[in-house]
Amino acid sequence: MTLSDPSTPDTTGINGIVRQQNKKTRISIIGHKDFSIDSMARLIEASSGNYQVTCTDPGETGLANFTETNAEVLMIQDDTLRVSPEYVIHSILDTSPDIRILVFGKEMDDEHLFQIIRAGAHGYINERMNGEHIKRALMVLLNGKTWIERHIMERFIRTQHEFDDVLETRLHENINRLYSNLTRRETQILCEVFKGLAIKQIADEVHLSHQGVKMHLAKLFRKFKVTNRNQLILAAFNEISPGNDVSILLLEGLQRK
Repeated sequence: MTLSDPSTPDTTGINGIVRQQNKKTRISIIGHKDFSIDSMARLIEASSGNYQVTCTDPGETGLANFTETNAEVLMIQDDTLRVSPEYVIHSILDTSPDIRILVFGKEMDDEHLFQIIRAGAHGYINERMNGEHIKRALMVLLNGKTWIERHIMERFIRTQHEFDDVLETRLHENINRLYSNLTRRETQILCEVFKGLAIKQIADEVHLSHQGVKMHLAKLFRKFKVTNRNQLILAAFNEISPGNDVSILLLEGLQRK
């Protein structure tokens, strides 16, 4: 995700391509209809003749029906996210993965703003920002960037680095635990299996006969409770991965393509 400081928005598009000015950009606002929501809609439409704004009350069907607007930007009132920002934002992105999400509201503390961005929102508008910020935020989001304040951005980057360090530590721990349950020969052969080598090639690499390689493969299959080398790779990968059920997540991701 590309991070952008609100003080220095980038007006070029993704890959440096400027958006076509003659195309109507559809913006859907989900919020409790009141004077502030109506004012925001009028401000957005007045700021550019290229914006088409639709307002929807959250209610029971607001989030479910926003897809009918075919919006490119979804502006959602913070009150709608208070119960579970992750669940709501993930549900939106599962339905419309290309949509840009801009959260707006009042009294959103830094911790809540951080949670919103981490959940997948692309920016926010709070009481520290004015009408000009809204216009600039929309421009930044439509150009593939994220609209957040510098101190939230710095925390996001710092936390990401800390998360990477934790993952790396857990990965090394899991690898050591995996290899501690294998013999030296089994470890050698498993490494060659990861490379995608055929049995003859593995035999040449570890200086064993074909039957010797097959014998150690059979032991590996029993230890990992699998029946072929593809299953062995996935099982071993799940053992060393810091995340749970990585192969399941991978398959689910491929099935959505």
